[in-house]
Amino acid sequence: MNAPPVPHPLQITARNALPYSPDASADSRRKKRSVGYQTAFWPNASTLSIGFVDDDLAPEHKQKIIDAINQWQPFVNLTFEFIDGREDQPGYGKGDVRITTESSQNYSLIGTAARANDPWTPTMVLGIEPSDPKFASTVMHEFGHALGMEHEHQHPEADIPWDLPKVYAFYASKGHSAEMVDESVLAKLPAEGALTLPYDRLSIMHYPVDNVLTLGDWEVGINSTLSEKDKAFMRKAYPK
Repeated sequence: MNAPPVPHPLQITARNALPYSPDASADSRRKKRSVGYQTAFWPNASTLSIGFVDDDLAPEHKQKIIDAINQWQPFVNLTFEFIDGREDQPGYGKGDVRITTESSQNYSLIGTAARANDPWTPTMVLGIEPSDPKFASTVMHEFGHALGMEHEHQHPEADIPWDLPKVYAFYASKGHSAEMVDESVLAKLPAEGALTLPYDRLSIMHYPVDNVLTLGDWEVGINSTLSEKDKAFMRKAYPK
C-alpha cells in the first residue's frame, strides 16, 4: 500500500491540507479539507457554474471530468452548469469553480473559499491523467472539497492509532517539519460549527493510511467510490 500523501504549503485558506495523490510533490499550493463548515457551502438550490480554463483540453478528457463530478449531482440540491472558462471567451472568470489540468498536482479550494481567489485564477487543479485508474476517484475527492467537504482523516471523531515516531520520520524524510505534520496530518478539525456525520473510513474524502504508520493492524485503502455517508452528508448540506 502507498504511504500517505505529503503535506503542502498553502495559499489562502486557514488550514493546511494534504494532496490526494500519494505521488504529489511538496511544492504545490492550495487549500482544502472533510467534515464541513456552513460558511463553505454554496447557497442551497442555486446553480454552481464550473468553468474549464485550458485552451487545449481534449473533449474526451473534459467529459471524463464531467462524468466524475456528476457522481455528486443526485445528492446535492444544486444545479451543475459546465461552462467555457477560457480568457478569450465570454464568461471567463465567472465560473464559481474554475478547473485547470495543466499541472502534476491535484487539489482544490474548499467550497466558497473559491470566491476569495482572483477570478482569473483556477480554483481546482486536476493534473491526474484520464488513463490513471484513480482518475474518477481523484476528481470526486477534489470536487467534494469544491462542495465544501473537509478531509475525513481529520474528522473530530477520528481515532487513528498513529505510530508517531514513524509518522514524524516519514514526513521528515520528505523535508517536512514536525509542526507541519502536527497541523496537516495529526490534528483533528474543530467540532464547533461543523456539520458532521459519524467518522467514515469509507469516505471518498479519506486519504489512504498505511499500516506501517499505525500501531497494531490499522489501515485505510484507497476509497474509489462515494460512500453512503458521503451521500448522506451532501443531502444534509444541500437538502431538497
